[in-house]
Amino acid sequence: MIYFISNQQRTQYIGDVKFEVKEGKNDYIKTSTIEECLEYFKDTEEIGVDTETTGFDPYRDRILSLQLGDFNNQFVIDSSIDFTIFKELLETRVILGQNLKFDLRFLYKLGIHPKKLYDTFLAECVLTTGFTERGLGLKDLGLKYCNVELDKSIRGVIHKEGLTDRVIKYGADDVKYLSTIKEKQLLEINKWGLQNILDLENEVLKVFSLMEYNGIPFNPTKWIEVSEQVEKNTKELEDKLDTLIYQLGTKDLPNINSITKYCNIWKQGSLFFDIKERDCNINWASPAQKLKLLRDLGFKLESVGDKDLQRNKSKHPIFNLLIEYSKQNKLATSFGKDFLKFINPVTKRLHPNYWQILSTGRISVSEPNINQIPAHGELATKIRSAFEAPEGYKIVGGDYSGFELRIIAEFSQDPLWLQAFREGGDLHSILCSKTFDIPIEDVKKSFPGKPEFKYRDVQKTINFGLAYGMSEFKLADTMQISVEEAKGIIAKFFSVVPKVKQFLDMLGYSGRTRGYIRTPEPFRRIRWYQNWEKAYKESDSKVLGEIERASKNMPIQSTNANVIKLAMIRVQDVIDKNNYPVQIIMQVYDELQTLCKEEFAEEWKTILERIMIESAQEVIKSIPVVADCKISDCWSK
Repeated sequence: MIYFISNQQRTQYIGDVKFEVKEGKNDYIKTSTIEECLEYFKDTEEIGVDTETTGFDPYRDRILSLQLGDFNNQFVIDSSIDFTIFKELLETRVILGQNLKFDLRFLYKLGIHPKKLYDTFLAECVLTTGFTERGLGLKDLGLKYCNVELDKSIRGVIHKEGLTDRVIKYGADDVKYLSTIKEKQLLEINKWGLQNILDLENEVLKVFSLMEYNGIPFNPTKWIEVSEQVEKNTKELEDKLDTLIYQLGTKDLPNINSITKYCNIWKQGSLFFDIKERDCNINWASPAQKLKLLRDLGFKLESVGDKDLQRNKSKHPIFNLLIEYSKQNKLATSFGKDFLKFINPVTKRLHPNYWQILSTGRISVSEPNINQIPAHGELATKIRSAFEAPEGYKIVGGDYSGFELRIIAEFSQDPLWLQAFREGGDLHSILCSKTFDIPIEDVKKSFPGKPEFKYRDVQKTINFGLAYGMSEFKLADTMQISVEEAKGIIAKFFSVVPKVKQFLDMLGYSGRTRGYIRTPEPFRRIRWYQNWEKAYKESDSKVLGEIERASKNMPIQSTNANVIKLAMIRVQDVIDKNNYPVQIIMQVYDELQTLCKEEFAEEWKTILERIMIESAQEVIKSIPVVADCKISDCWSK
């Protein structure tokens, strides 16, 4: 039965005419009261919860209706009722919901903070990680688990129509099937031993939703300075490219060559403005135009992607200029003045959207994508300086040091890697000395025939690349050496660290032969390969090779993601239990950034570091874990 709770009369439409509804004996919607709703749920352990809102921003929009229910009965409560009446109920029961992160932000606005969550959307993500073709919406889950077709077409008319009977039924259906979906999902969750991962994701959901709600402090004035610097850098590189092409295209005048057509030979300035026509007529942001130019210069390229440019950078000065231009232009596009549109007009903060589970368990961020902000270099420092703590606060951040390499050491138990971390040595230098048979003091010398590379830089590429399934072809391409030379380096590297090879080979074989790969204990996340079955039957070596390489990478990245999520849960728990003046504001790969009252910053830095290390030690038990924590006025690496 559907129950409607309101201080207003139910309405209905005939055509465009709105009229009041008189409740009848056979009506499938009955009027109810707050008291009846609270009485119904007083002995229940879990409640299906959903909201209908006027928009997506909890600071500028509001809840139109709150739905509470189970399979038998659903209560639709409209906005004429004070929703905070249900605060105790919602904070003491397991809340079932679909994509709860959205609803939680609106509940936080009302001061309601549910503690126990089960998100059917996240559960389905856990069960289908790796699949590119999957249904994650409530309509998909209703059909899959309940064999019911939920009508979602009404969503677009709710604001216009109000809480008419069909809108009330639509809201009720959003909670009616949640318990059945959960019950059937848990059968699969338990079958595959995924309960730990599901618990982790449901717990960290509270942190991500709170991060989205609280937002990130931001200084737009500093950002404009950064944008102007990026624009200036881009223009300077464009001028250098123009000059280079102009010189090449005009050197044979009055005879022409293959580059002359790109030059503006007869340039003139404006009579009224100090504007001069460019030397060159190429749009340097256009891949097609750049590719045509490079082919006219005699280079047989398939694309102008970074890999192709890097491969040819020693062949002509234009390649280094194009590589740097691409970096600056990407920054100008991603982090220009348009970035300011993401500032919330009410909070004056950024409120990114977090997608909680990618194929390895990592997150993605959008609107804006703060994860793509560069970490190193002068410009990166300037960009991050715009993420500035307000007066009276500090940003206290923690960053795991060499974390994925420590994961490899833990899981492989390779003696050399373990020793390097136990003794606090430089793993890259130690392995470099062994791989290339050179004294450790020579690791920063130039690699033979490649003065732009240092031995240690090459080793670093090897450590990260081969640890994730890099082939001899990829290594040869990256280092610009022959395939045979790359093959020899790989063989020597793995002879130095044989247990790393055994560990990675085991992962690759597992994914290739089973069609999925798991993260080692204690979080047994699964990543599926949707194209595996066909490839396995047909012995498709290309697809199986891709699966093998991905299988070597996934457990390492996934363990990293699992640990940082565990740390987030524990940090938030400590904040809540002690009422600390701290907010988690960002999670960027191995980093966890918090906003803290200035007078508490030193104490909090120690607490944050301890929690991060203890969380990592749930997995990494054989070697020390290092979390570099610092206090700053802005986001710093």
